[in-house]
Amino acid sequence: MTDKDLIDAAAGALPCDINLVNASLIDLLRGEIRRNTTVSIRHGRIVGVDDGLRAEKTVDLKGLYLAPGLVDAHVHIESSFLTPSEYARTVVPRGTTTVVADPHEIANVLGYDGMRFMLAASEGLPLDVYFMIPSCVPATDFDTAGAALFASDMYPFLREPRVLGLGEVMNYPGILFKDQKLLDKIALFREAGKPVDGHAPGLAGKDLSAYVAAGIGSDHECTRPEEALEKLGKGMYIMLREGSTAKDLRKLLSAVNSRNASRFLICSDDRHPNDLVDEGHMDHALRLLLAGGVDPIDAFRIACSNPARWFGIHDAGLVAPGARADLVSFESLERFEARQVWKAGTLVAEDGKLLADAPAARPPLRDSVNIKWLTQDDFRIPSEPGKRIRVIEAFQESIITGERIVEPKVEEGLCVSDLERDIVKLFVIERHRGSGNIGKGFITGLGLKRGALGGTISHDSHNMIIAGVDDRSIFKAAKRLNKLKGGLVFAVGDEVLLDLPLPVAGLMSDQDASFVVERLRAFEALFRAEGLTNTSPLMTLSFMALPVIPKLKITDKGLVDVERFSPVELFTD
Repeated sequence: MTDKDLIDAAAGALPCDINLVNASLIDLLRGEIRRNTTVSIRHGRIVGVDDGLRAEKTVDLKGLYLAPGLVDAHVHIESSFLTPSEYARTVVPRGTTTVVADPHEIANVLGYDGMRFMLAASEGLPLDVYFMIPSCVPATDFDTAGAALFASDMYPFLREPRVLGLGEVMNYPGILFKDQKLLDKIALFREAGKPVDGHAPGLAGKDLSAYVAAGIGSDHECTRPEEALEKLGKGMYIMLREGSTAKDLRKLLSAVNSRNASRFLICSDDRHPNDLVDEGHMDHALRLLLAGGVDPIDAFRIACSNPARWFGIHDAGLVAPGARADLVSFESLERFEARQVWKAGTLVAEDGKLLADAPAARPPLRDSVNIKWLTQDDFRIPSEPGKRIRVIEAFQESIITGERIVEPKVEEGLCVSDLERDIVKLFVIERHRGSGNIGKGFITGLGLKRGALGGTISHDSHNMIIAGVDDRSIFKAAKRLNKLKGGLVFAVGDEVLLDLPLPVAGLMSDQDASFVVERLRAFEALFRAEGLTNTSPLMTLSFMALPVIPKLKITDKGLVDVERFSPVELFTD
């Protein structure tokens, strides 16, 4: 229902709540910067721009730039290790007022209950948290998730006002093979007139056309300008991703120009809280756009109005009558830093500090770490004479992996880690149903020289994943993760050097952001002291079990060749 007071305030019959005067407005509709502008607000909505309206309160911005609040077009809040309230406390002071979250991490662990948790835990925050319903729970049949979501499970969420559409369709081979369960999910949301997000790394040519023809309209997996332009030309919105591991924005800047900028968005996807605190959120991505030579108006369209248009959030991303008064002020286009942040017309953050408290709603959840009893012998890998082994090759700042075929190092009939070649053992332990499944393999590219690194964050099914030099350390890490009810751990022999408990679905901390950041910084210091060569070993390790990103991955059921979309054996001729 229309607020009649808004009509009266816009017409000058009622006073506005607040006038923001002397603003240098980033006008994304006219495509210009308007100096000495007044923005008038009533009941959390903009009712006028330079309309000479009176207000009960006036705030003089003294020439500061004023723009719509920033929008993260695709994020997994769980990957920040923070509950939604702590996440809001961290990103709002940086100018983010809206995020579009895909909770497929917690949905893969707890299903419908996980979705309900995220909806309840994000209510009433000084941050609009919208949701895309996870399309791939489980992501594939190659691993064991804690739950499954079918089209029938998704139907009730269509009535949720903060549910915008269907989340990233990661199983692109399922589209090409016309998997009926997946097509039913897409049809449900398309018939409701809601957007469908994509996830198709490297997909091109006829296969890409088939994927887009199925009704998928966006992609955040581009790593090359040519890939972005092809997908753009076939009708997709392109999300420029700047996460903790996948940092693709700079690589794609040459694809952005004034003629196609309306089809680009920015997103973080997966970003650790220490990166949010030290480097930034969407403010960091916006700085990269501006520093990369993108026209300021285009840069703010990419960061504010474009995502609102794609997702159908009609009252966001603009400074115009009727729009939500989600605004950010700042001093410089050369170095964007949020000075003040307004949410629905209320000043919620200033000079990097949150002024409005974020309620810490935390609905109860069951324990989610349920592993079968383990012994140290479970981590032995007997050799097969005359056979070589497949090794996952991890790359810096990328979730794409390679595959090496090498001669294994063998001791007493067992394949063991080979530190001279930076090859260590890698295990994925099923943690949802106590099945006893353990996927066994090897990885290179972590630079691990002793001990074991493990966690219950392993996209997307989030089974327990551990990389280690020796079985004793690996066993200790597994026991510690079980005791913590989920988390991250670094163990050497029988000693745990450091851990971070994540008891909320084995994904998020029940502590505040400062505690989590302190522990993560301690991990970074430990990795430096241990001489790890990978710049982000925790995030890198978490993506080694994702069997929809090429090339070689590992799940609780074993190795998967993603390009062939088929399981493969550890040993090969």
